[in-house]
Amino acid sequence: MAQQFLADRNGWLSFRSSTPVLYITAEDEDFDIETMKAWRDEGFIVEYIPMGKGGKQYVQMLHKLGDKMGIGERYAIVAFGDAAAICLDVYSEPKTATSKLCSLIAYYPSSIPDTRHRFTSSFRVLVHLAEGTAGNEPTVGVTRRPEVLGIQGKRRTVQKRVTHGIGAGGLQDKIVYPCFTYEGVDAGFAEHDLDEYDAVADAIAWSRSLSTVRKGFSAEVDLERVWEENEEQKYRGKSINKLLETYTKSPVPYINFTPTMTGGSGRPDLERFYRDYFLRSSPPSLHMRLISRTIGVDRIVDELYINFKHTCEMPWILPGIIPTNEKVEIVIVSIVVFRAGKVWCERVYWDQASVLFQVGLLDPEEVPEKFKGKNEEGLEMLPVSGSEAARKVMNVEAEDFNDMIDDW
Repeated sequence: MAQQFLADRNGWLSFRSSTPVLYITAEDEDFDIETMKAWRDEGFIVEYIPMGKGGKQYVQMLHKLGDKMGIGERYAIVAFGDAAAICLDVYSEPKTATSKLCSLIAYYPSSIPDTRHRFTSSFRVLVHLAEGTAGNEPTVGVTRRPEVLGIQGKRRTVQKRVTHGIGAGGLQDKIVYPCFTYEGVDAGFAEHDLDEYDAVADAIAWSRSLSTVRKGFSAEVDLERVWEENEEQKYRGKSINKLLETYTKSPVPYINFTPTMTGGSGRPDLERFYRDYFLRSSPPSLHMRLISRTIGVDRIVDELYINFKHTCEMPWILPGIIPTNEKVEIVIVSIVVFRAGKVWCERVYWDQASVLFQVGLLDPEEVPEKFKGKNEEGLEMLPVSGSEAARKVMNVEAEDFNDMIDDW
């Protein structure tokens, strides 16, 4: 029976028939426990396959992974290092039986297929490369098999330096299959039990990998329902128990209001923060309106317009400041990351200078003497905006552009 996916009452993923199988493979006999747990938490049956000495026995095992699966059942592979190189090589061959394979993720393989090679459309491919740290500029083998008059020649591997790629995301635009480079990290950056582990690179690679695997299984997850319940309790319902139910138990959940570095890490601190400093200190005038929402495979990014009258202490945004009775209008950006259908972490950003200006704690005309100068180049006013900045986000025509640029 073909696998069918449906959301449970919380919007999370459940399976009507068999659970999708995800094989993790690498050189060592044992593998990073946290990585395997993360995939299991997302609803997959995870099996680890050590590469051992590689060779024909390992390749034959790869060919047989789907032999016992029924019609419509599929599997994914997440491979690391030399094992990733072998998997890419094996499944790059058109003759390879891949009807059961839906996704292949390769972390820092020692070699990759020809950059012009197009994999079969029956499964999805994603490659992660480490660009290396200072003094350690790694190379990756590019395997080519020249063809003359339809006859394939001897396979040849050429070492190429791993380059930065384009944009901020490290996309390798000269490789036809999806391939990304991660700056400032070495191979091993996605394995928690290695010294090379890098949390930032791992998080980006994880999102891309999870997306590729989910698409391969044609599985969708409703993250929005969980997040709406979280926001409902924070801003309206104010039930601490219902709010905490939306957070993970593992990994350790946290929230960080970055301009003031308020929030908490772990359920006990989150409970204390919300109970004593957030839910009890929300002014009655607080109004929130969603401007935009972007939903990814494991995160939601909200752009929110918020206004309130500062009639009570608000430790999360104005810690230690007694009520000023001033009105504040700001736009905040909230980046929420999910694991296993629950909120893992939230990072919130806003323009704190604008908040301080609006409550009277920052005067743009108070320019430090050393910046005032004695000529036309002297600074007359700090480049800080007030409520007009939020209004311009709501309506781009509400305020003029470039008022702070003197010669515009």
